[in-house]
Amino acid sequence: MRKNITRIGVIGCGNVAIKRHLPVLTALPEADVVAVADNNPSQIDFVGHKFNIKKTYENYLDLIEDSNVEAVVICVPLEFHFETALAALDAGKHVLIEKPLVSTLEEADRLIVRAVETERKAMVGFNKRWHRLVKQGQKAIAKGWLGTVSMINCVYTTGRTKDTLPEWRVKREKGGGSLIEHGIHLYDLWWFLLQRDIVEVFATTQSSEDCDDEFCVVTARTSDGVTLNAVLSELLPARHDMTILGRNCALSLFMDRFDGYELTPFGTFAGDIGNRLKNARFFIKGFPNAIRQARGEGQYNASFKAQWQHFIDCIQRDVKVACTLEDGRNALKIALAAAKSTVVGHFVKIDEAPETIMPVALNQGLVTKGLQG
Repeated sequence: MRKNITRIGVIGCGNVAIKRHLPVLTALPEADVVAVADNNPSQIDFVGHKFNIKKTYENYLDLIEDSNVEAVVICVPLEFHFETALAALDAGKHVLIEKPLVSTLEEADRLIVRAVETERKAMVGFNKRWHRLVKQGQKAIAKGWLGTVSMINCVYTTGRTKDTLPEWRVKREKGGGSLIEHGIHLYDLWWFLLQRDIVEVFATTQSSEDCDDEFCVVTARTSDGVTLNAVLSELLPARHDMTILGRNCALSLFMDRFDGYELTPFGTFAGDIGNRLKNARFFIKGFPNAIRQARGEGQYNASFKAQWQHFIDCIQRDVKVACTLEDGRNALKIALAAAKSTVVGHFVKIDEAPETIMPVALNQGLVTKGLQG
């Protein structure tokens, strides 16, 4: 029996579209990428040939007006998220918006209202919610296996080089820099894992004349006192690690490893032979699937695949979206408060977050001139 097919248009043909969304979408039986749009003619020609997509548009509005397109994914720089998403909703399209949602709280509120009015499915692309290890960690917390959670420590670095970063990725006000672009993932995951409101945040950052927020350290607190820490960087060697510290057990998630689920009970060490033998079962259990993933979409792209399967299910079966625009607004508000903290130099209440992204305070000596990556 023929599967239902959702016809999708991709707006923005940069790195995340080429390496993440398009490889997954073109392999999903329930999806058909019928059009792509980008204002760079050579880029859309390249993408059209690479993924065998016949319709290419230099103006995203032409794609949105294409009656054959049912849903769009927005992969343009942050400053264009609002106008693109609003136009897509007005045209009756379902919309998946890459994180961060938008640049300002006002834009977020307007999109939330418009999505309700149009009755279209609208979702934020926090793909890490669908990462297999994150879902296992969420289950462990919800079932109380760790005991009361006291702290979460994260490292999120990308191993990029300055010459591989597009212009918008080096300016905080445009949504670039690790504090906004990468930190937003963790601000969302903290809430997703704990289901508790974050009430205040403090951030320190080092920037250069070439790139805002190259290196950041962020500390936040929940309403019931859980401490949340993150080390963020564009230029340090790539690590995507998280350790959740409970009273009974510590859980480490190494998200670039198929066997990256490690439990350490209270009173023991991670290197103890008993713990290593227990955790070896995750290696044995996960090895066959890791081989299949290595031949297919890979560990990280698997989270994009699961995200898209969910969104297509929402469209085809009228399932409730699991990652809402309100979730995107909540993470944005934490990011805005974190950016303010780097300027004022102290903890900022989330409820006192500014409406827009506060720029790096060059006049306050917070930028390290000539900092080498």
